[in-house]
Parts: sequence; structure tokens; C-alpha cells
Amino acid sequence: MLVNDTPNYGGTAPNGTVPEEEEDMSHTMIIVAKGIVLCLIITAAILGNLLIIISVYRIHKLRITTNYFIVSLAVADILVAIFAMSFNAFYTVTESWEFPLWTCDLWNSCDVLFSTASILHLCCISVDRYYAIVKPFEYPNVIKKKTVVIMLVTVWVSSGLISFIPIFLGWYTTAEHLAERYKNPKECAFVVNKPYAVVSSCVSFWVPSFIMIAAYVRIFVEATRQEKMICANQIAAAIPQYPRNSTDTTAQMMVTMPNDRRNSHINECDEHATPIKRSINKMKREHKAAKTLGIIMGVFIFCWLPFFIWYVTEALCESCKSPDIIVAILFWIGYFNSSLNPIIYAYFNRDFREAFQDTLNCLCRHCEKACTRKNRNDVHFNCTYRSTQDIGIVQNNRVRDI
Repeated sequence: MLVNDTPNYGGTAPNGTVPEEEEDMSHTMIIVAKGIVLCLIITAAILGNLLIIISVYRIHKLRITTNYFIVSLAVADILVAIFAMSFNAFYTVTESWEFPLWTCDLWNSCDVLFSTASILHLCCISVDRYYAIVKPFEYPNVIKKKTVVIMLVTVWVSSGLISFIPIFLGWYTTAEHLAERYKNPKECAFVVNKPYAVVSSCVSFWVPSFIMIAAYVRIFVEATRQEKMICANQIAAAIPQYPRNSTDTTAQMMVTMPNDRRNSHINECDEHATPIKRSINKMKREHKAAKTLGIIMGVFIFCWLPFFIWYVTEALCESCKSPDIIVAILFWIGYFNSSLNPIIYAYFNRDFREAFQDTLNCLCRHCEKACTRKNRNDVHFNCTYRSTQDIGIVQNNRVRDI
């Protein structure tokens, strides 16, 4: 009988496998890292979008029609983080559904509702920017507060119609999956049938994406034309008009004038801006807003397009199944879009950037005042206590001296 007396050096078992302790340790580390990353995404989505809401509420300059959509979008993104990301993070980390069966339907309904609302808000914003830049004279008559309210109500109602009703009534999935759910209550997979996959994806992504792309292509063409007109008007405003046969060389000097002097001449005239210059400045602001929202739309398509391609493909192709890790990554890339919008505003939009700084400074000042007030109370108490001790010590010293 042969006995393997070879000592076990390193961290491997005699048969070359990794000990169970190391496997458990590595698995625990992966779970902790996964949980930290997901919690950071959720926290960033909540705090960033909350900052948008507070800034628009505090800064009067931001209370414009477009920002009504942005505030409602921020609310939708916060609800995505609270009701969709949180359940998904718990399920992703624990790999088991520890809640009652009806909460699985609640999670899936909230996921579809708030994600769809977030996407439809971006579609409404693109329509708003389309009228502001392409049809500026029709904008005040078309995009009114009443119109904005109707659009926002339509967004939330349509999102609810394709989420809670079909999911809680069981219309979204197959009979086999419904039977499988009762056999395995520890699982909460979102398996959809073909009709629901086509309808929900069209409402949530494909149709809004088509509208956004068409609107921003038209906006880009019109913005390019207007920018050329703005440059021509600025040159005409900076260069005085002289007869063609004039021998005065002042006009030629203005043409060859350095850019800083020419810009200073224009800035001096801004103090007494004409209606034309005010309209030019307004067009510039509209273009900056359109650029920011165009970047948001591009990021949105980048985040959600892979998910909806997988979503429709797996529903229509029964043999096309993806690993669970791929599905989780696609979900969280889409969720990550809710965390990116505040960052885009802060980086590309000066008005929002200044509003964010002002709001954060205000919060810091309140925190400093609260801490200062607390410290003053503590110092006053300590000083009173110490002074009493000092009086007692002085009295004792006098008694000793006597």
C-alpha cells in the first residue's frame, strides 16, 4: 500500500486543487467588491439627481420650460435607483430572492416603469429642443406649461400601462415560466413572451430613439446654419460700413485687427445690446443647451442599446441564451445612465455647473453653521465647568495659605 507522505507546500491540496478556504475567501471578496461598486452607482444616481432637483428649485434662472422635463427626468432616475437598482443589487450579490413572490413582480414593474419613464423624458426633451431651435417663432405657442404637463402625464401613464398592468396580470410571460416561478420561489427572472417583448421595447426604446435621432439631426442642421449666420452678423457688427471706392483704410484695419481687440469691441457693445444681438445671444444659449442634451442622448443610446438588442433577441430566438453575468452587466450598463446625467450637466452646461456649486456651497455653509453652533455650546459648557473648578482650586489655595 502506497502512502503519499509528500508535504503540502504552497496553498494547494495534494491533488493540485485550491483549498476550500481560499475559494470561500475569493468568493467573499468578489461579493464585497461587487456590492461596493453597485452601492456607489446607486448612491451617485440618488445624490446627483437630487442635486439637480434642489438646484432648479433654488436657482430662479433654471426655472425654464426645458428644465421641467429635466426635473421630472431626475425624479424618474432617483426612483430607478431606489426601486430597481436596489433590488437588482441585492439579487445580484446574494444570487437568491429572499422576498415574497409578489415583490418579484413589484420589482420588475418598477424597473420597467421608471426606466421607460426615464427614456421617454429624453424623447420629450428632444422635441422641446427641436421647437426651440428649428421653429423658434412657434415655440412659445406650442410648448406652453399646459403642453408640458400633458407631455409629462403621458410619459408616466404610458410607462405605467406597459409595466404594472401586464406584469401583475401575467400577460408579459409564458405559462411555463409562471409555473416555474412557483416551483422555484428563490429565483426572480424576468422572462417575457414575444408580443410583450416587441411592444414594450418599441414603447420604451425603439420609437423614442427614432424620434430623438430624427429631432437631433434636424437640430444639428439648423444649428449649423444659425451659427454661420451668427458669425456673419458679428463680423458685420464689428466692421463699419464704408463705400466701395473709399480710400480710408480703417475697414481694412478692422479686418486685420487681432481677435482680442475685436472681441473687446463686441463686449463693450453688449452693455447696450440691440434686439438683434439679444436674439443672437439667445440662439447661442439654445445651441449650448442642445449640445448638452445631444450628449445626453448619445450616452443614453450607448447605455441602453446593448440591453434592448439582447432583450428582443432572446425573446424572439428561443435558442439564443446568454450567460447570467452578461445579462447582469447589460442591466447595470443601462442603470448607469441614471448616474451619468448629472455629471454631463455639471461638465457641459455652465448654468447647471454654477447652480451645483452654489447649492453645494450653501449646504457646506449650513453644515459649518451647525457644527459651529454645536462647538460653541460645548465650549461654553466646558469653560463654565472649568471656571468652577478653578474657583474651587483658588479657594482651596487660600485656605492652605491661611
